[in-house]
Amino acid sequence: MPGTRRNSRVVFSRPDALKLFFALPLILVVFRLFVIQVLDHEDYKVMAAEQHWIVQEIPPKRGDILSRDGFVLAGIKTNYILFAEPNKVERKDLMAKDMARILANYEPEDKRAEQYDFYFNKITGLLNSGLQWVIVEKSIDQSQKEALEEAGIEGIGFEEDPLRYYPEKTLCSHVLGFLASNEGGDKQGYYGIEGKLNGDLKGKSGRVVQEKDARGDPILIGGFEKVPPINGRKAVLTIDRSVQYLVERKLKEGVEKYKAVSGSVIVMDPMTSEVIAMANYPTYSPDNFGYVQEEEVDGSETEKMERKNFSISETYEPGSVLKPLTVAAALDMGRLTLESTFNDEGPVQYSDYVIDNWDGKHHGVQNIIQLLQKSNNIGAAWVGHQVGAKKLSEYLVKFGLGSNTGIDLEGEDTGVIRDPKIWTDIDLATISFGQGISATPLQVLNAFNVFANGGELYQPKIVHMIIDNGEEIDIPKRKIGRVISEDTADTMMSALVEAVSGGESKYYNITTYKIAGKTGTAQVPSPDGKYDQNKTNATFLGIMATTKKFSMIVKLNEPTTSTFASETAVPLWMDMAKDLINYYGIAPDTVQSD
Repeated sequence: MPGTRRNSRVVFSRPDALKLFFALPLILVVFRLFVIQVLDHEDYKVMAAEQHWIVQEIPPKRGDILSRDGFVLAGIKTNYILFAEPNKVERKDLMAKDMARILANYEPEDKRAEQYDFYFNKITGLLNSGLQWVIVEKSIDQSQKEALEEAGIEGIGFEEDPLRYYPEKTLCSHVLGFLASNEGGDKQGYYGIEGKLNGDLKGKSGRVVQEKDARGDPILIGGFEKVPPINGRKAVLTIDRSVQYLVERKLKEGVEKYKAVSGSVIVMDPMTSEVIAMANYPTYSPDNFGYVQEEEVDGSETEKMERKNFSISETYEPGSVLKPLTVAAALDMGRLTLESTFNDEGPVQYSDYVIDNWDGKHHGVQNIIQLLQKSNNIGAAWVGHQVGAKKLSEYLVKFGLGSNTGIDLEGEDTGVIRDPKIWTDIDLATISFGQGISATPLQVLNAFNVFANGGELYQPKIVHMIIDNGEEIDIPKRKIGRVISEDTADTMMSALVEAVSGGESKYYNITTYKIAGKTGTAQVPSPDGKYDQNKTNATFLGIMATTKKFSMIVKLNEPTTSTFASETAVPLWMDMAKDLINYYGIAPDTVQSD
């Protein structure tokens, strides 16, 4: 009827319903095939390959790590993978007996019979597996290999099974790092050179690939491929083994003599920032990087070995060794000269805080040389305020503080320079003499190298070259940028020579040599945010001013015989320097009078 609407609906007949019923499974099958053949094609391809082939890995030889003077610091002790080729063996039972007898002979005497049965059953099963190539033992030593060869057993062979070892034990351990198994069970380098250059050192595994059928049995005339491993590259360090040995021995003596918690020493070439030696104590052996059982003497407890490289991974407030950086910034900006004076009449107040000199003494009108000689806190704070927070922060960053140095060692810390926008007057004052800022010993020493090399900062270098399959690839030095002018650098070297000759270290100085250096005695922050009056970190840093043959930092963590660097770090530095002077044959600058 006009004006009315009829509801429309789709009506399926019974034949249509039957067609749909039978079509749906077909559609689902087609869709599933599309997923398998198109969407998941690569996944199923990998699964098929895994079911079709047997793969056995052949480990590569890890690259050696050598000192600059050619000594192996981390090498390879060669054991062997013992394998057999069953298809080449006629008397498999006889072969199993001979091999079991030889291998069991290297077991303890009371277990040899038991081990003979174990080896015989194991070898018999492998020889009858139908494989063309089987691993009998994953690691046998040279004597076992020779015994098997002398027995003239047919159908066996050997692949080198390289094992990392450290012939010098604890020497250079913190630089080297160590090798350990990762979560997947593969060997991986951790810390130091082993960790940083793991990709270069580890090489690439070889493999033996054999074809198998659906039941997992080898196909006798199927595919067989053997791909040899690619050995790792060698790394030659800038480390001088003799210098490294010298400073490690002296550092241990110094930590024990001054009853410090720990200590660090770094020796560098200040002209290139190459690391000649880097040592920490306590130390450890990379061959046993956990706890090492020491023989107990007089009831002493087992000593815990220390894997952490304090030279690069432990930051501290350096204290007065940073005063030269503050002075250098002011000189470079033209804000003062070495003849500029300040008045040291007593404690000074900044932001409602009072600062004083380390010894509580005051000296009236003083110039910049006297500031460095007396390590005057009031003078350093005054200089810092001539520079200003923004510019002082910029100079400290240019000196390499507050960021990684880029050295090729794993585990480096950055230290902290807070945003200068939030510095108060007291912050500027304390940072000017090395408190309220943190750095690593390597950062501090490398900053001082700027004075020796004419005002430029270089990236610390510890890898001299990489050797790749006999090809020597030199690692060039890398200049980061200019920090101060050459004139400022020369002025600072002269000032630091006077700081040593007339400063706190004068009682221990080597008087026939000009040494540019600075002491630093910094109080240790306590958990409550204040400074512990009884704990200090003692640092002395010095450069051979005439030859510039080496720069060296000695840092002692919480010495207890004396809290002052002038009585701990300084004599230890001078003792080491005497041996280095003799080692390098450095001629005296002056002749000592009788």
